[in-house]
Amino acid sequence: MYLKVLVLFFLFNSYLGAECIGVVTAGGGKGFWTEVRKGAQSAARELGISVYVRGAVDEINTKGQLSIIDTVINQEGCIGLVLAPNSKKHLKIVSELKRKGIPTVYIDRDIQGERVSVIKTNNELAGKLAAQEMVRVLKGKGKVAVLRLNKSVSTTNIRENSFIKEAKKGGLEVVIDEYIGTRVGDARKNAYEILSIRDDITGIFTPNESTSMGVIKVLERLNQVGKIIHIGFDSSSFMIQSLKSEHIYGFIVQKPFMMGYEGVYAVYSVLQGNTVKKQLDTGVIFVHKNNIDKVNVRKFLGQ
Repeated sequence: MYLKVLVLFFLFNSYLGAECIGVVTAGGGKGFWTEVRKGAQSAARELGISVYVRGAVDEINTKGQLSIIDTVINQEGCIGLVLAPNSKKHLKIVSELKRKGIPTVYIDRDIQGERVSVIKTNNELAGKLAAQEMVRVLKGKGKVAVLRLNKSVSTTNIRENSFIKEAKKGGLEVVIDEYIGTRVGDARKNAYEILSIRDDITGIFTPNESTSMGVIKVLERLNQVGKIIHIGFDSSSFMIQSLKSEHIYGFIVQKPFMMGYEGVYAVYSVLQGNTVKKQLDTGVIFVHKNNIDKVNVRKFLGQ
């Protein structure tokens, strides 16, 4: 009995003394950031360290994310940071952390500055891929709506602009180019106001999970399911079910699990005095009804 208590005491104190890496996510897609969390936690278990994962509710909540960074470093005592920065205003804190010997690795997006590595999707390529699929299914003819997220979010802006460029190149006419908001409720409301007064739209592109979910609901409400080719972004149980029921034509899948996983490993490696890759592209694929049964989405996500 005494030996058992002694072992438990040792394990408990070892856990409390474990190195902590903070993982600070952004908002705009519950499923996406949940996978990032899972990846970070998986890496932490393998490395025998602890991670403190928190994220702002909204993509544009800059003050909220800055407060979380402060909590992770100053209250939780984490000695490294994995960050999906939602503003260039964070460049100052990243620089300050470096001076204190606390390395920062960016995931999902890059705002430059003194980060040691960036682990993300090639968003220009992802937007181009979505457009190529739209051009193919519409046979190079049709009027398309690009329902954007928010102008302050760099990742989706790159996807949106790349999609527009490739869609026009392929013969499509982009007749709607509007921001619909960072939350599903806002996306649904704004998309309805835009689409309810148009009857000439043949294709829609949405650049992330929340905009995609909002537009799916709008097309259901307008009885336009199957009549408009909707290509979205990011995977979740809702998105997969919507695809299987043909309430969305297809979507681009990223690897959020691997972003969290590789992010923690990169910070840990730097803390051990090792060098890491400056850039890591985690890859994307296009999922639609004809390949959903062949493509193991969860395996691609890295789980």
